[in-house]
Amino acid sequence: MSIFGSLKSKITQYAESYIELFKLNLIGKTASLLSYFMFAMICMFVAFGIIILLGFGLTEVFIAVGLSKVAAIFITIGIYILLLLVLLGLRKNITNYFAGTFIKVMTEGEDENEKN
Repeated sequence: MSIFGSLKSKITQYAESYIELFKLNLIGKTASLLSYFMFAMICMFVAFGIIILLGFGLTEVFIAVGLSKVAAIFITIGIYILLLLVLLGLRKNITNYFAGTFIKVMTEGEDENEKN
């Protein structure tokens, strides 16, 4: 076998190994990100349920204080609107936090490789 033939086989072997490692790394990062999304969806579902039940409880507290049912519901809606306005005001901070978290999840394997 000539030197070019062995060099060609080494290069193709290296390229195949590199492509295979790239595929595995991509699959690992995608799986990690999707699992994070699933975790976030479950947390949002639980938080939604808690917020709904807290709203019902807050309405009942206002009714027990002596307000009419309609007034208690409107005050609870006002509190929800105030919470929504606060969230809209903080949306840049919230989106930056999630973007940073996603970047950290996607690049955490590269940090480990750089340390070694």
